[in-house]
Amino acid sequence: MFLITPVDNNRWVYAMHGLEKPMDHVSAGSVMAGSVATLAILWMSLQTMGLLGHSHSISTYKLPESLQNYLASYTVLSGLPSNYGSEAIVDTGRFQNRRFPKIDGTTLNNSIAFAQMLIDRMSTLENNIANAGVELKTRSPAEKQFWNSYPSADAVDRSIDAIVAMKASSYLVHQNCRRFGLDKNDCARYISTLGLRDTPLGKSCAAVHSIECDEKSKYRSIDGTCNNIENPSWGSAMTAYTRVLFSQYFDGIQEPRRVGHSKKPLPSPRLVSATLSIANNQSDASRTLAVMEWSQFIAHDMAHTPVRKMISTRKPISCCQSDGDSLSPRHVHPDCAPISVPDHDPVYGDHYVRCMNYVRSLPVLRSECTFGPVEQMNQASHFLDGSTIYGSTPKKSRELRTFEDGHLRIDMRNNHTYLPRGETELTSQCGENCYNSGDDRVNVHPQLAAIHTVWHREHNRVADKLARLNPEWSDEILFQETRRIVIAEIQHITYKEWLPILLGRRYTRAIGLIGNSYSHNYNSDDEPAVSNEAATAALRFLNSLMQEKLSMPDNFRQQNKTLQLAEHFFNPRIIETEEVFDGLLRGLATQTSQKMDINLISDMTSKLYASDVNNLGLDAVSLDIARGRDHGLPSYNYYRRYCGLPAARTFDDFLDYIPMEMMRKLRTIYSHPNDVDLIVGGMAERPADDGMIGPTFRCLIYEQFSRSRRTDRFFYDSATQPHPFTSEQLAQLRNVTLARIFCDNGNNITHMQFNVFLKPQAGNELRRCTDFEAIPSVDLFAWAERAKAYR
Repeated sequence: MFLITPVDNNRWVYAMHGLEKPMDHVSAGSVMAGSVATLAILWMSLQTMGLLGHSHSISTYKLPESLQNYLASYTVLSGLPSNYGSEAIVDTGRFQNRRFPKIDGTTLNNSIAFAQMLIDRMSTLENNIANAGVELKTRSPAEKQFWNSYPSADAVDRSIDAIVAMKASSYLVHQNCRRFGLDKNDCARYISTLGLRDTPLGKSCAAVHSIECDEKSKYRSIDGTCNNIENPSWGSAMTAYTRVLFSQYFDGIQEPRRVGHSKKPLPSPRLVSATLSIANNQSDASRTLAVMEWSQFIAHDMAHTPVRKMISTRKPISCCQSDGDSLSPRHVHPDCAPISVPDHDPVYGDHYVRCMNYVRSLPVLRSECTFGPVEQMNQASHFLDGSTIYGSTPKKSRELRTFEDGHLRIDMRNNHTYLPRGETELTSQCGENCYNSGDDRVNVHPQLAAIHTVWHREHNRVADKLARLNPEWSDEILFQETRRIVIAEIQHITYKEWLPILLGRRYTRAIGLIGNSYSHNYNSDDEPAVSNEAATAALRFLNSLMQEKLSMPDNFRQQNKTLQLAEHFFNPRIIETEEVFDGLLRGLATQTSQKMDINLISDMTSKLYASDVNNLGLDAVSLDIARGRDHGLPSYNYYRRYCGLPAARTFDDFLDYIPMEMMRKLRTIYSHPNDVDLIVGGMAERPADDGMIGPTFRCLIYEQFSRSRRTDRFFYDSATQPHPFTSEQLAQLRNVTLARIFCDNGNNITHMQFNVFLKPQAGNELRRCTDFEAIPSVDLFAWAERAKAYR
């Protein structure tokens, strides 16, 4: 299983068989040296000493390549002394001849019994909190944040086993590792080799993997199951994110990072945000707000991180008093990680707000069915599969369909079709203004509601045309064929139009993400799960691009109206107002985005989810920093090294990609370069080459989208899917642009430029939507065929 090669006489590099070749711009050493070595040495040591019986091996399930890399991701910073950096940076030779505690099946079962006892006692604490009147205030920013991360009932049910495993893992660390001299991170890696199979959690974990599949099915499942035939749960909804680097928790298992390299407390997320993020109103020279909105639409398609609820009552958790003060310690729920607000905060200080609500993310059992550090749940399917339109569960999909003519449900307003009204559980947040879509976050702001509506209409438009071409097709065939086409359109726009703008065209060409023929790179050995780093940090760059005043020009791009973003959080049905829907779509294609940096508009840093523009809300940057620590993401410096940049020994070493002024600010609030949060360092970087983002986020986003493509058995241009598109159909799908989607699905959009991600200018001029040479369309006649072929 392992290839072992001596390096420098005293270090070892272990390369797991089949591990993917590192990216060209990342040296093999930076990805593999030491990272795979740790798990390899640890695993072989455990096997040699006989401490792991067969029943407690990593699992009976095949480990994906990305998971092999994750489980082994101690990162060695070459040339640094062995004690440099945080505790996760180690000399790989330290595990040789190391003694490990013997943990047998009885000990594992005892740990789970202890964890279950703790959970059973939770009801007393939660009842005390409820009796004290500690709850989220209705329609407050904190409650809106809860709805933005709303956990479904099924997700909460699935998380209970993960909570038991998490508490049991903490018990094992405390009871078995210290006397053997294992620090918390070493012990966490050891614990992650102990399987759940012969414990009370074994059956439920195995059940997730026990799925029957029809490998010849033409259509992908709604929830992502059976995409990988050998491992049918991979990439499915309500499973764990994967990781690029091994997690770093304060206790090795589940407590958020709160102490830095020098053993000093990490700065409050709000202090970091208030110090670094200053609204400067600098716009990008040429990229439009469509880049921001497509980034959000795609991020929501691939990732949805739900928050925890009270275990006994299933009610939302409040971590602060409704007036912004801190709670009494006896009323703080264990799942709280409130963000402290400094007394002299430039915005919140005068309003005596000292506490910002943050509830920890929902956990899920580790995909390899072991004890070990907690993993967070992705409530959406991990594939780029239109789940924002169709949902990620069969129940949600059925809820959205009419079951006639392949259509999705609609409401008619002012002679135009819009998304149907939200279900009962949503109406407490928006009143009657909530929409029902594949993703409930459709309701967060009007631009997001507009992009959802466009694709909802696109589905029904395509279904109508297919029905006319193939009148004998059933509702099910019409729905599935339409869904397949719409997903292909989303994938093509993402990889052909959006990624080149984001990463830079030269970079995209160099790594081969754009092709003009069938692809043959499907890899069933690698896991398609979205990385925690991409979902929690890298894709959050989109917040930097948002504008506070949303332009709504007419068809000739003359400015006529604007919307204030902060006035319309959770007011999505404003798009039904006269001219707002088309105005927002034209604005997305015309108004340039904010410049990509760590300076965000105040609507995002102090007015997020506020009731109106004059009220205080939450701070998106603080929430993102807190979430990164909650998820155990290592700091920015480790990802620099992973992505081929030199690890910073001093803050001055950040100057290769971080401006001088920003570097000086980082130095004032962080004690050491290894303390800088990933989201902070990534957003502080200058854009690399001709792309929009810096090298670290570019690296992590590339890692995600290249892996998403090669691990999706149903990717639209794949020749290895069960029923590939015909060459004629594939050629037609490659005509699609977001400009054509806007033209075809607006209320009355008459003009659009070919590339809506770039503002109208020379070479990208406005053209009539009826000019199909300038803005091509997908000719659905390529799908016309006799119905008997489907009988």
